[in-house]
Amino acid sequence: MVLETISTLFSTLGSAASTTKVFKELLVSNKGEARLLLEELKKNATLSWLVVKRQVEPQKIIPQLETKAYDRLLEKNYNFNDLSPKKKKILGTADLKSSDLAPFIGRDVAFLVEGIYDRIKEMQTISQVDPGNARIDWGRRVINLHKRILLLMFHLRRFSR
Repeated sequence: MVLETISTLFSTLGSAASTTKVFKELLVSNKGEARLLLEELKKNATLSWLVVKRQVEPQKIIPQLETKAYDRLLEKNYNFNDLSPKKKKILGTADLKSSDLAPFIGRDVAFLVEGIYDRIKEMQTISQVDPGNARIDWGRRVINLHKRILLLMFHLRRFSR
Protein backbone atom coordinates (compact mmCIF):
# COMPACT_ATOMS: atom_id res chain seq x y z
CA MET A 1 0.00 0.00 0.00
CA VAL A 2 2.80 2.45 0.85
CA LEU A 3 4.57 1.77 -2.42
CA GLU A 4 1.31 2.27 -4.30
CA THR A 5 0.77 5.63 -2.60
CA ILE A 6 4.30 6.73 -3.37
CA SER A 7 4.00 5.54 -6.97
CA THR A 8 0.70 7.38 -7.37
CA LEU A 9 2.05 10.63 -5.96
CA PHE A 10 5.45 10.45 -7.61
CA SER A 11 5.17 8.29 -10.71
CA THR A 12 8.73 9.14 -11.78
CA LEU A 13 10.15 8.42 -8.31
CA GLY A 14 8.29 5.22 -7.46
CA SER A 15 11.35 3.05 -6.94
CA ALA A 16 14.73 3.30 -5.27
CA ALA A 17 16.45 3.02 -8.66
CA SER A 18 14.46 5.88 -10.17
CA THR A 19 15.08 8.05 -7.09
CA THR A 20 18.82 7.38 -7.38
CA LYS A 21 18.70 8.31 -11.06
CA VAL A 22 17.01 11.63 -10.28
CA PHE A 23 19.56 12.37 -7.57
CA LYS A 24 22.37 11.72 -10.06
CA GLU A 25 20.77 14.15 -12.52
CA LEU A 26 20.43 16.79 -9.82
CA LEU A 27 23.98 16.28 -8.61
CA VAL A 28 25.35 16.87 -12.10
CA SER A 29 23.53 20.19 -12.35
CA ASN A 30 24.45 21.46 -8.87
CA LYS A 31 27.76 22.55 -7.43
CA GLY A 32 29.15 23.49 -4.05
CA GLU A 33 26.89 23.66 -1.04
CA ALA A 34 23.73 22.61 -2.87
CA ARG A 35 25.52 19.50 -4.07
CA LEU A 36 26.61 18.60 -0.52
CA LEU A 37 23.05 18.88 0.72
CA LEU A 38 21.76 16.80 -2.20
CA GLU A 39 24.36 14.11 -1.44
CA GLU A 40 23.15 14.00 2.13
CA LEU A 41 19.51 13.83 1.04
CA LYS A 42 20.42 11.04 -1.37
CA LYS A 43 21.84 8.97 1.49
CA ASN A 44 18.79 9.68 3.65
CA ALA A 45 16.48 8.71 0.78
CA THR A 46 18.36 5.45 0.31
CA LEU A 47 18.02 4.63 4.00
CA SER A 48 14.32 5.44 4.01
CA TRP A 49 13.74 3.25 0.93
CA LEU A 50 15.07 0.34 2.97
CA VAL A 51 12.23 0.83 5.44
CA VAL A 52 9.59 1.54 2.78
CA LYS A 53 10.42 -1.75 1.10
CA ARG A 54 10.21 -3.45 4.52
CA GLN A 55 13.73 -4.79 4.29
CA VAL A 56 15.05 -3.04 7.38
CA GLU A 57 13.55 -2.12 10.75
CA PRO A 58 13.20 1.66 11.13
CA GLN A 59 15.16 1.66 14.39
CA LYS A 60 18.21 0.44 12.47
CA ILE A 61 18.27 3.31 9.98
CA ILE A 62 17.23 6.23 12.20
CA PRO A 63 20.69 6.68 13.77
CA GLN A 64 22.21 6.50 10.29
CA LEU A 65 20.22 9.44 8.91
CA GLU A 66 22.51 12.43 8.42
CA THR A 67 22.10 16.13 9.10
CA LYS A 68 25.73 17.35 9.01
CA ALA A 69 25.53 19.19 5.69
CA TYR A 70 22.19 20.74 6.60
CA ASP A 71 23.46 21.83 10.03
CA ARG A 72 26.58 23.38 8.51
CA LEU A 73 24.58 25.25 5.87
CA LEU A 74 22.05 26.39 8.44
CA GLU A 75 24.86 27.78 10.55
CA LYS A 76 26.14 29.70 7.50
CA ASN A 77 22.63 31.14 6.85
CA TYR A 78 22.43 29.32 3.51
CA ASN A 79 19.28 30.14 1.55
CA PHE A 80 17.73 26.71 0.95
CA ASN A 81 15.48 28.24 -1.69
CA ASP A 82 18.60 28.37 -3.87
CA LEU A 83 18.21 24.62 -4.41
CA SER A 84 15.47 25.52 -6.88
CA PRO A 85 16.57 28.75 -8.58
CA LYS A 86 13.81 28.63 -11.21
CA LYS A 87 10.84 27.97 -8.96
CA LYS A 88 10.98 28.49 -5.23
CA LYS A 89 7.37 27.51 -4.44
CA ILE A 90 6.36 23.85 -4.25
CA LEU A 91 3.71 23.13 -6.84
CA GLY A 92 1.37 20.22 -6.46
CA THR A 93 -0.80 18.01 -8.56
CA ALA A 94 -4.38 17.22 -7.54
CA ASP A 95 -3.10 13.98 -5.95
CA LEU A 96 -0.58 15.89 -3.85
CA LYS A 97 -3.08 18.53 -2.79
CA SER A 98 -5.30 15.83 -1.30
CA SER A 99 -2.45 13.97 0.41
CA ASP A 100 -0.64 14.36 3.72
CA LEU A 101 1.89 16.48 1.82
CA ALA A 102 -0.69 19.24 1.20
CA PRO A 103 0.79 21.54 3.89
CA PHE A 104 3.93 21.89 1.75
CA ILE A 105 2.14 22.83 -1.48
CA GLY A 106 2.48 26.54 -2.18
CA ARG A 107 5.24 26.91 0.41
CA ASP A 108 8.85 27.62 -0.46
CA VAL A 109 11.60 25.04 -0.87
CA ALA A 110 13.28 26.17 2.36
CA PHE A 111 10.11 25.28 4.31
CA LEU A 112 10.15 21.75 2.87
CA VAL A 113 13.87 21.27 3.51
CA GLU A 114 13.40 22.44 7.09
CA GLY A 115 10.47 20.02 7.44
CA ILE A 116 12.62 17.13 6.24
CA TYR A 117 15.44 17.84 8.66
CA ASP A 118 13.12 18.64 11.56
CA ARG A 119 11.58 15.19 11.06
CA ILE A 120 15.00 13.50 11.02
CA LYS A 121 16.17 15.26 14.18
CA GLU A 122 12.91 14.57 15.98
CA MET A 123 13.08 10.85 15.17
CA GLN A 124 16.69 10.64 16.27
CA THR A 125 16.02 12.41 19.56
CA ILE A 126 12.97 10.31 20.42
CA SER A 127 14.78 7.14 19.35
CA GLN A 128 17.65 7.93 21.72
CA VAL A 129 15.45 8.88 24.67
CA ASP A 130 12.56 6.44 24.33
CA PRO A 131 13.50 3.70 21.83
CA GLY A 132 11.14 1.06 23.17
CA ASN A 133 7.95 3.12 23.15
CA ALA A 134 5.35 0.85 21.56
CA ARG A 135 3.01 3.78 20.85
CA ILE A 136 5.43 5.22 18.29
CA ASP A 137 4.97 3.92 14.76
CA TRP A 138 8.55 4.25 13.58
CA GLY A 139 7.74 2.81 10.18
CA ARG A 140 5.08 5.46 9.55
CA ARG A 141 7.46 8.20 10.66
CA VAL A 142 10.16 7.04 8.23
CA ILE A 143 7.59 6.72 5.44
CA ASN A 144 6.44 10.30 6.06
CA LEU A 145 10.05 11.47 5.96
CA HIS A 146 10.54 9.55 2.75
CA LYS A 147 7.53 11.18 1.11
CA ARG A 148 8.86 14.63 2.01
CA ILE A 149 12.22 13.82 0.43
CA LEU A 150 10.43 12.54 -2.69
CA LEU A 151 8.35 15.71 -2.87
CA LEU A 152 11.53 17.77 -2.81
CA MET A 153 13.11 15.60 -5.52
CA PHE A 154 9.93 15.77 -7.60
CA HIS A 155 9.97 19.56 -7.35
CA LEU A 156 13.69 19.97 -8.04
CA ARG A 157 13.64 17.63 -11.01
CA ARG A 158 10.61 19.37 -12.45
CA PHE A 159 12.31 22.76 -12.44
CA SER A 160 15.96 21.86 -13.02
CA ARG A 161 15.55 21.28 -16.72
